[in-house]
Amino acid sequence: MNYAGWYTDRMDIHRVKPVKDGALTRHERVRMAKDIPCRIYRSGVHGPRMQPTAAYTESADDKLACGNAVDVRPGDELLICRGKGLGKVQQTIRAFAGEPVHYYEPFGAVIPGLAHQEIALLQKEYLDAEAEEGTDDGSG
Repeated sequence: MNYAGWYTDRMDIHRVKPVKDGALTRHERVRMAKDIPCRIYRSGVHGPRMQPTAAYTESADDKLACGNAVDVRPGDELLICRGKGLGKVQQTIRAFAGEPVHYYEPFGAVIPGLAHQEIALLQKEYLDAEAEEGTDDGSG
């Protein structure tokens, strides 16, 4: 098995960088890479949770696999297009990267092509059904 053929998703990597604005330095999110082959997999699934004002989903058990050469750092914002590598974009997921764990090819590997890195994802999205459907008139 070779992981390269297994990467059916694509991701853009955004990182906070300091930007000089005259005498001030401000920070802004800059796209560092685009259309990087990857794949999300889930080791556990949680349903939506309710709060008094909205429902939210939290999937802390999601992980992302990609090549070891990809520069992903903790805190990077990842925009992951599910199925884009197959031409079937289903959804775009916004997540933040945890600490990458690299798995290297062992010398004399019986099954070559398995080197990759795994990154734990933090995905927390707030869903507001009224705003999504356009029925929120702002009178709150």
